[in-house]
Amino acid sequence: MVLVVLMAAAAAATCARASLLPQQPERLRATVGGFAVMNCHLDFPFGNEIPYHLQWDKDGEMVLSWLSGWESPAVGERWSGRARRVAGGALGGGSLNVSSVRESDAGLFRCRVSFPNRSPPARNNGTFYYLDVDGGTVIAAPPVNVTVVEGERAELECGAKEPDAVVVWSRDGQPLSELSDLAARIELPANGSLVLPDALAADAGLYECSVQHEDRHQTAEAYLDVQYKAKVVYAPDERYLPLGKPASLDCHFSANPPLTNLRWEKDGFLFDPYNVPGVFYSRNGSLLFNRVDESHEGQYSCTAYNALGSSGPSPRVRVRVQRPPVLLTRPQPLYLARLGQPLALPCAAAHQPHHDPPRVIWSRNDGAPLPEERFTLEEGKLSISAVAEEDRGVLICTVSNEAADVSAETELLIENLPPRAPYNLTARATAHAIQLAWVPGRRGVDAEYTVWYRERAAHEWRTLRLLSRGVTEASLTNLRASTPHELRVLATDSLGDGLFSKPLFVTTLDPDVDESEAAFVAAVTETSDGAATAGEDELEEDIADTGDVAQEPVAGAGQLEVTVRLLDEAALVRWAGAGPGRCDLRWYRDEQAGRRLLATAHTHHDHLLVSSVEEGARYWAAVRCGAGGARGGAGVSVPAYSRLRAVAGGCAAAALLLAAAAAALVLLRRRLPCARRPAPAPQLPPPPPKRRY
Repeated sequence: MVLVVLMAAAAAATCARASLLPQQPERLRATVGGFAVMNCHLDFPFGNEIPYHLQWDKDGEMVLSWLSGWESPAVGERWSGRARRVAGGALGGGSLNVSSVRESDAGLFRCRVSFPNRSPPARNNGTFYYLDVDGGTVIAAPPVNVTVVEGERAELECGAKEPDAVVVWSRDGQPLSELSDLAARIELPANGSLVLPDALAADAGLYECSVQHEDRHQTAEAYLDVQYKAKVVYAPDERYLPLGKPASLDCHFSANPPLTNLRWEKDGFLFDPYNVPGVFYSRNGSLLFNRVDESHEGQYSCTAYNALGSSGPSPRVRVRVQRPPVLLTRPQPLYLARLGQPLALPCAAAHQPHHDPPRVIWSRNDGAPLPEERFTLEEGKLSISAVAEEDRGVLICTVSNEAADVSAETELLIENLPPRAPYNLTARATAHAIQLAWVPGRRGVDAEYTVWYRERAAHEWRTLRLLSRGVTEASLTNLRASTPHELRVLATDSLGDGLFSKPLFVTTLDPDVDESEAAFVAAVTETSDGAATAGEDELEEDIADTGDVAQEPVAGAGQLEVTVRLLDEAALVRWAGAGPGRCDLRWYRDEQAGRRLLATAHTHHDHLLVSSVEEGARYWAAVRCGAGGARGGAGVSVPAYSRLRAVAGGCAAAALLLAAAAAALVLLRRRLPCARRPAPAPQLPPPPPKRRY
């Protein structure tokens, strides 16, 4: 009976174990030198974690074993440096990562979880994986990550399948043959491994072995980690702290494993910031002074510690307390400058006795350099010879001494100047078109232009926009013949619209006129300097040749007989005595300051029509013809028709008023009643006749 019970229990246990083994384990595939991650979830009773034992094995060989409470898991000798636990994301708490996979790693892996402090000790936990390894072409045993202590022997394995294969090592992408210091200390055995008999901290890095056999090539990587005692790598001889300001005193150390403790000494005694008011430890071990005073002067040293110990204290650092620099003159917060103008930005600091003068440095907040050809620095003042567009931005004046840096910022803005109005408009008119050209104003070379035009009798403007930048001519078509037109040009750039040019008045020709006789008309509407006067030499020359302004036509130098006849809002200039060739006309206006050039034109005929004359103005026409330079001139005064019409209208109105007043008086006399007329004087009777006695 007892035997039957034991046999039943054994059968039940066998069935239980059989239930843990899936009929078909999950298959994974990895390549030689690669890695494989095997997932394993932990199923605790009632969802509460209790002490457990996790073990991974492969074909009966232990890979990794871990028991609750252990600091680190136990790893099989063949799996050292290649097998570790991983968790996170969709991975369970018992997952395994196998790196630097070898061909011998192929086989069945099992994850098993047991609970030693409860009954039953096992649950339906664990997973089976079958790892397939794609055989390496030439590498049989790739290198694995290695960790050693400085001074110990380090070996990185790289086994080739073929004994005559060529193995080449590199670190961080550089062949070891190029690293002379490392190449002199390494050993390369026949098995292809890399051996460092006495590893240094500087030897740490990512190593790669490259195996070449005939036409087959394969590489594999591994990381060499060299641990060492914590040590101080840098300490200055002297350090200045700013008086009355916060400051820090750093300890420059290096540690692998990480730092565990840092100790400070001052003047040979332990310096504990917790016992000194206003001094604190930072997270990296530096000393933080809340407000520096003279008591903080002294000689400081620091000692760093990690799990391996310490390499000793740092050299002593002499700490001195100095007043920070003080700005006597600082730049204004904002400057507005025009392009091309000079600009000076002040910045000066006070000089402390027994100390070197503070340094003054100007810079831009965007890191761009200051052009040396336009920027000069003298006693802290920054001078700009000619402001350019790229100078726009924030400038920083930094004053520094050994203790601290003090800075002041200022912003430089460039005044946005739209393009200057085009000038010297010239036009050639035909019956139904006008060819217009102009000279661009300042900053108008890269501007876009729009031509505004209309018939002088119309109120609505039409526009023609030129799509190409820098174009300085346009053709206006579909115009009405024999009609005066007003033309203006507007320049536009990235800053916006500029000013309109001065108007140019052009009259299209009559359809019956031969277009070959069309005159080329130019209007000096404005010069590049903003003036609209003729050149002094040419003006004096014309005046000398033609004399003062005259109301009647005169001959210039006895060569040309010039006449000027007023038409409807225009003037017709004719000349006689000119030979074959081109004639040039200069049209002036007499003003109090002298003659001002309004327009220039040239033609091969003996006449030219000048448009746009104003009432009450006096004009002078100077003509020069042919290669011989025949000259002449004539003046004309335009009556003030509007003033005369006003005077005539006033006189007519006065006459009408007087006539109306007289008529009113006459009517008034006729309508007075007769009763109001004075009665006739009474007549006396004749005297009686005298009696005779």
